[in-house]
Amino acid sequence: MKTASMSRVRPTRWLTASVLATSLLLVGLQAAKAAEDLILVVPEGTAKPAALSGEIAQWRTQLGAQNVVWVDSVKREKPSGFGAMAVLNFADATQLSTWQTQHAAALGAPLKATPADVLTEGGSAPAAGSQPVYKISYYTLTSSREAFQAWVDGYLTKYLQAQLNHKILTRYAMYLEQEQGGRALLVLEYTDAKTEQAAEPIKEKLSEDIARVDAEYTRQSELKEGLRTTQSWTLAVPAR
Repeated sequence: MKTASMSRVRPTRWLTASVLATSLLLVGLQAAKAAEDLILVVPEGTAKPAALSGEIAQWRTQLGAQNVVWVDSVKREKPSGFGAMAVLNFADATQLSTWQTQHAAALGAPLKATPADVLTEGGSAPAAGSQPVYKISYYTLTSSREAFQAWVDGYLTKYLQAQLNHKILTRYAMYLEQEQGGRALLVLEYTDAKTEQAAEPIKEKLSEDIARVDAEYTRQSELKEGLRTTQSWTLAVPAR
């Protein structure tokens, strides 16, 4: 997940999620867009490689700490989808390709490395010393990418942005894996554990407020169950 403070070619991606999503819908759906993000997963039930935490620290130095989210699943529900996960953000596809070549040896088994497109994102990294909590969900698409992107634009981004504005979330991002039958991955970064635990009634009220003034939001919200099925979800905390 990227932030507005990054020193990169795309410093405003967090602030223009709707514009980005619309651009993808209009010009990025006919041909695959070159991925600019990488999802690294240590499978559930698999021990993290001993050297991985050191590698992550180096990657944060190389890419900027804001551009590497590194978490452990706390497995509220099983399957959780992963044991540990890192989301790495790059300035462009060229930087990603170069980085993959340079670090190929560190990306071997048991790690699974999957390039991904960003369908929407927003927010900024929490302050140093914060204790964010993550909710991370995998979805299998049961619709076209076009229909799913329209749902992301018409419903999900508005819903998550409202939570961001009310300081429930600090960051959010929806990714789509660039592989055959690629899954959608939703990463939500909550301010802290207390906020996550108390969020449901607040989120429901925010959604009702949007629906009263936005007919497209209401229409798209009703399509959700026909667009994707939940494969897994888990809470996660910053990895040690």
